[in-house]
Amino acid sequence: MRPRAALSPANHKLAPLLAVTALLLSAPGVVRAQAKATIDLGASLVRYDGFLLSSAAAITPTFEWYGRRAALNARGTFLRFESGNRSVQGSVVGWLFARPSKDWRIETSATAGGSSYADFASFWHLLGEFRVRRDTERGGLWVAATGGRTVFGSSQEARPVFAASVTAVQRRSALVLMFSAGRAFVGDTQYSDIGMTARGQYHRFVLEMLVAARVWSLGAGEGVYGEASGSLPLNKRWSVVMSGGRYPSDPMRGNIAGRYISAALRFRIQRPTRSIAPLPLRQSGANGGDPPPSTLLTLTPQSPGYVKLVLQAPPASLVEVAGDFTEWRPISLGQTSEGRWEVVVPITAGVHQINMRIDGGPWTVPGGTTRLAGDFGDEVGTFVVP
Repeated sequence: MRPRAALSPANHKLAPLLAVTALLLSAPGVVRAQAKATIDLGASLVRYDGFLLSSAAAITPTFEWYGRRAALNARGTFLRFESGNRSVQGSVVGWLFARPSKDWRIETSATAGGSSYADFASFWHLLGEFRVRRDTERGGLWVAATGGRTVFGSSQEARPVFAASVTAVQRRSALVLMFSAGRAFVGDTQYSDIGMTARGQYHRFVLEMLVAARVWSLGAGEGVYGEASGSLPLNKRWSVVMSGGRYPSDPMRGNIAGRYISAALRFRIQRPTRSIAPLPLRQSGANGGDPPPSTLLTLTPQSPGYVKLVLQAPPASLVEVAGDFTEWRPISLGQTSEGRWEVVVPITAGVHQINMRIDGGPWTVPGGTTRLAGDFGDEVGTFVVP
């Protein structure tokens, strides 16, 4: 969860490369429907364990692409400290997804990255992860195993990496709670991390907090740590991001433990979002029957990456939607006036699927969308976010 713009390092040659990659891939005509690129420009106070407090300027380019069955993330961080020293980090992560049923999801990922602290330490790692997830309407359970190699310095041999973790997820509308426990082995170093992450959204403000403890450690330190970060969009391109806390060492990726506080401006490298027009409704049978009379879904662009879903519906006490942008987990809408329900959710550009239900009834296709056959023999509504 930690915004590495204010922290973690890597070989300084990677940051310009990732910045150029982000710019090229986000240029008009190149960027795909679900692609996004950002650059964070910020400053931080950092105190790595064993070092003095220092201020630093940070630049963090990020590129993300999300497809229906795959995803890619490329990220780099460049820090220049007041002493003139440099600390940089870079990584590329790719995912593949498979969904045997609505409740089950299988993920595989590969991560390659490196980091460099001034001129005295460098790390490189190559990791693979296999994760099985079971998601329900209000939560889920994830089990993951990680393996690979990590290298400290150019003259050191690669150390084997193995880790396993279990994560339980609880969802309450805009609030997500994650409880996790894991055990890691990196060469002759071993440790366990147990903690909780909470993520919530109030209107456009997003807050994420982590509280955890490292226990049963051999060579990786012990103790309680925690971090918090918040982001607030200013307009379609700019957001304010603030973060701070303490984080432990990461023998897998070569991060040195430390404390920090940072503030940054995040710039979205993408054409401004155009107005969104819902697709016409096709008159055909829906999953669970036709939508109730007078239902109509409309969309309004909000801050970068966020869309307000507005649903006109008959009198009800609970209105929910689920779609590919929620991984088909139901989320509740808030009633703003009689028959009008709203929610602001993060949705990438492209074609998306959605269904709705009222007062716990059958899932239906909302009016104002185009009906298509879903992946599981039902029908879903589709809409476009340009």
